[in-house]
Parts: sequence; C-alpha cells; structure tokens
Amino acid sequence: MNIITYFFEFYLLIKEAIDQILMTRPTDNRNNVLDRKSSVLSLFDLIIAARFPATIAVPTPKIKRIIVKSNAKGSFISYIMIMNMFEVNKIVDIFLKYQISTEKDTSNYLIRPMEGGITNTSFIVSVNNFTYVIRIPGNNPDVINRKAEKHNMKKAEELGITLPSIFFDEDSGIKISEYFDIYTYSKSDFQNNTMRENALKKLKELHESNIIFQENFSPLTVFRNIADESSNLELEAKEAGEKIIVKLLDIGIESRPCHQDLYHGNFIIYKDETLLIDWEYSSMGDIYFDYADLFWQNEFDHDLDLRKKTLEEIGIQSIENKEKFEYFEVLSMITWGLWAMKRSSNSPHGKKALNNAITLLENKN
Repeated sequence: MNIITYFFEFYLLIKEAIDQILMTRPTDNRNNVLDRKSSVLSLFDLIIAARFPATIAVPTPKIKRIIVKSNAKGSFISYIMIMNMFEVNKIVDIFLKYQISTEKDTSNYLIRPMEGGITNTSFIVSVNNFTYVIRIPGNNPDVINRKAEKHNMKKAEELGITLPSIFFDEDSGIKISEYFDIYTYSKSDFQNNTMRENALKKLKELHESNIIFQENFSPLTVFRNIADESSNLELEAKEAGEKIIVKLLDIGIESRPCHQDLYHGNFIIYKDETLLIDWEYSSMGDIYFDYADLFWQNEFDHDLDLRKKTLEEIGIQSIENKEKFEYFEVLSMITWGLWAMKRSSNSPHGKKALNNAITLLENKN
C-alpha cells in the first residue's frame, strides 16, 4: 500500500467515524448538516467538526422549523446535509421530473429533513434562491386515496384555511409547496385560550362550509380493514368498534367536510392566522369525530378543566351530545390504535390506545 492510498483510506475511516458521531447525537438526530465550500475536506476540518458538531437552533415563538446552526467556526465545513446520496439524487430527480427546477448539479441543492411526520418524510429544499417543502409518502397502513386527498386539499385552499401547494402527484402522493415561515402548534398550545379559540374557529369554518370532500377515510369503517384478527387485542378492538357503530347509527350521524386527523402538528400559524395542514384523512364525516379526535390526540383528558371548558366552547353540553362525543372519542382511540399496530405489531402506543378504548366502552355499557 503506497503512502497516498494509506492516507486516503485513513481519511475515509476518520470521516465515517465522525459522520456516525454527528448522526447519532440524540439532539441532532434529524437535522445534522454540513455545507461544503471545498470539494476536499482536510483532516484539520474533520477534527474541528468532531469537536464542534452541528446543533439545532433554539426555536423562537414564530419559527418552529428552523435551519440547523453549526459551531464549527473557522472551519471550511459550513452546512451540507448528512444524508445518503440516494435520498439526495431522488429529490433532485423529482424536482427535474416535475420541472420545479432545471438545476441538475446536486451540489447546488441544500436539502434538510423536516421534524415531525409519522408516515411521510418531508424535506426543505433550497435551489436557485427559492426554498420548497417536498413530502414523500411512506407506506400508509390504510392506503390513502391520494386523488381524493388532492381534491380535498384544493377545496381547503379555495376556502382559505390551508397553505397553498405548487404541485401534487395524485399517483405517487408526492407534494411540493413553497417553504413558509410558520409556527406549529404543540399540545400545550391548546391550553392558551386565544390559540385554542383560533384553532376551533378554523375548524368550525371548515365544518360549516359548503365544500364537498371526496370520500377518502372513514372512521366508521376503516377499523374493519386494518384490524389483524389473529391478534386477540385487535379482534377485541374491532368488535368494540362494531358495537360503537351500532350506537352511533342509533343516535344519528351527519355528513360534513372534516379533517379527521387533528394531531396538534396539523394546526399552524402563518402571518398571525391559524390554518390547518395535511389533508390525507379528510373526507365527509361527522364533526363529532373531528372534535373527539382533537381531544384524544392532544390529551385533553389529562386536563379536566381544559376538557370541560372546550366542550362548552364547541357546544357539547347535553347528555345526548356528550354520549355521542364519547362514543366517537373511543372510536378515535380504536382507529389510531389499530393504525399504530398496523405500522408496528408491538407498538406500545397502539396497545395502550386499544386497551383504553375497550375499558372505556365496557364502563359505558
């Protein structure tokens, strides 16, 4: 082995070790970046990078999705994503295919992963002085109807309750939008009277609109399709769901445009206005499921005062209305509990949700 080969292999060994350190730091796991200003990194630069790894910038009240900051002062290493070339090339190919950009040189793209997202993977992509967000769908356990999602999202855009998109491929589910400086809700934000009021107001605007969503996802039926009957727990949850449907049909079910995935991260603030995003599960449905889903996914039951206050704000006060709401709340647990189990058969979150749902239904009967 000649001296040049020796040093080159030593360089690769050191670089791989440092990449592993940067990628496995608990606080940096999703957003580590390096931005390369020279094509060849010096050993000195690698040592500097190891001593001063990339760190996530502290979010401000209006900026939750923020660029990663580096403390590698004086180094030639600036900010480039630590992600494999397959991902980079895939994203660049998508931008070229859909004519979002004509730039073919991958080194002219700055690509950063976005926080959040359970099934889908999203990236912030900067190229030619423009910044975009691209969503690349993963495997959905309930097989989302992307054509319906696109239609429903466009209707929500026309209503002015969501952010606009640039491109949506209804076959692949790939969506590209302009990057907006937004604030994303956290669970605790619903304890803030103004933020909760704004979120409920936007939801009411959707429910009381005249738009017609295409059928996509129905909590009244989806649990039947995703339950694994070879699992005693899932079979019991499915049977509980069937009992709930009988009760709800007896009470009466309405059909209005609904979001149906009111996880806190789907409420955002843009230019001081609260909006809804992510319309994968939107469909015509009963607004009681939307409200029940909002409560359960954001743990309103952990704060009884918040739960009581919000029920008053949305007008659910009578014994009959509360009963309908509670049945939908259990149905939400079953729906997302089975969804979690479909993604991972040993999901502790899924098992907990299903056990809670079964217990609550037993206590109601």
